[in-house]
Amino acid sequence: MPTPPTPEPAAPVQPAPTPPEPSVQVTPTRTAPLLITVRAEWPALIDGKKTTLPFTRTLTVSGARVAQLRGRGGGISASLEADLKKFVSELPSKPEDARFEELWDGWSVVQRNGLIINMEKTRASIEAVLKNPQGVQASVIVSGQVAPERTLNFFASRGITQHLSTGETNYYGSSAARITNIHVGASRFKDRLIESKVFSFNGAVGAINTKNGFVTGLVISGERTADGVGGGICQVSTTVFRALYGAGLSTLQRQPHSYQVHYYDPQGLDATIYQPSLDLKFANDTGGALWFQTDWNDDEARLTVAVFGQARDYTVEVGAPRTLATRPSPADRLISDPTLPAGQRKQVDWAAPGATLEVTRKFVRNGQAFKQDILRSVYRPWPNIFLVGTRR
Repeated sequence: MPTPPTPEPAAPVQPAPTPPEPSVQVTPTRTAPLLITVRAEWPALIDGKKTTLPFTRTLTVSGARVAQLRGRGGGISASLEADLKKFVSELPSKPEDARFEELWDGWSVVQRNGLIINMEKTRASIEAVLKNPQGVQASVIVSGQVAPERTLNFFASRGITQHLSTGETNYYGSSAARITNIHVGASRFKDRLIESKVFSFNGAVGAINTKNGFVTGLVISGERTADGVGGGICQVSTTVFRALYGAGLSTLQRQPHSYQVHYYDPQGLDATIYQPSLDLKFANDTGGALWFQTDWNDDEARLTVAVFGQARDYTVEVGAPRTLATRPSPADRLISDPTLPAGQRKQVDWAAPGATLEVTRKFVRNGQAFKQDILRSVYRPWPNIFLVGTRR
């Protein structure tokens, strides 16, 4: 009987590989920043009613820095103390006179009081938050406020609660002398109360002379532009005119310039003055006092005059100027000038066409115009004017 074959030995069974244990991601705990906040309420007059507006400022200390401070026991370090003092020093400590401000929903009177800060209690608030691992908000402690000399009552007692109109002009390209005169003249209407029944520009601005800060600049004189004290003051009178005309006051005296001056676009809404004979006057028929606020921005070459008064139940709409007639500029004019070398030319005036313009002003109540008037301006054609030197 044959011998059966010897079976081959079975291969050893390999154990199944052990799956790796899942790795655990450990996210380091982040420390929240510390917010050191000052809160106050400014007195305000909105639509004739006394209220308050919130004032807040916050110093933010990074989370990494907070972690370091807590690791050292939660005290205020020298560097944090320096930052805190700088932050507090930049808070409004000196009161500012109440005035109108253009807020997100219109004009309101705001009284910015000076804040009195209690530094000891402020430090205690910060240290308490630093010693609390969950703390994120500390307070700058305001212990009192200092009121300015001109408060809300200045306006409330006079019923000056509404923005009536703002006039605006641009003086781009003006000389340094002209800009100086604009600043001096406009400053006469910077936070200015006028309670008279007739507004007089000359009366409000005072004498235009060097004693009052005006300098020599170019003015329109007869058939040409020449040097004169106060050159540029008509930039101010034109801006004031636009404010009061837009406010709906009745014009008593107003003279447009001889020709269309490029500073006063749109044309037809300018007003020239020349002391003592030529003034700009309005009847103050608002029923109360007028308050002026003037601001200028030399970077933008922009002058604005805002006027405020008693609340009223109508609005004033000033239309765009309409050109009724135009006349071409005349030929260039040459004027001999012995102060210039012979043959040298210097341009002192630029051509402008003559024109007759009209502007319609409407008084609107409940969506309906109940009154309107028309402002007419007539401008002469004006040539290029050159000075021609005759000096040898």
